[in-house]
Amino acid sequence: MIITCKCGKYRFEVSKNEIPEEGRNVQCGVCNETWFQTPYVKKNKITEVSPPSFSLIKTAFYLLLFILTAAGIMNMLKDYLITNVPETTNYYLFVQHMVEQIFKNISNLLIFLGIQY
Repeated sequence: MIITCKCGKYRFEVSKNEIPEEGRNVQCGVCNETWFQTPYVKKNKITEVSPPSFSLIKTAFYLLLFILTAAGIMNMLKDYLITNVPETTNYYLFVQHMVEQIFKNISNLLIFLGIQY
């Protein structure tokens, strides 16, 4: 353990057992200052971590809800957007392809699991 003189200029290394828990008076060997020294105790700062306000499941649910809502709005406006913004045609073709692939994969998974539908 390293202690520092009261004047702040000198430091000394002492063994832990030389300074009892209740502390003791010590004297600097250079400037003869005396002071009361207590041992340095490392305090374990263990604090309770509060759980996050949103759990992972809630966050995933709200994200999915947002995505489905946005997709629903885009689907409702499909005809209007394709007519007025022709660039969205590729978007809708892509979405249609992805939905078909998702349903095909779900169908294959159900067949693999032996679930009749």
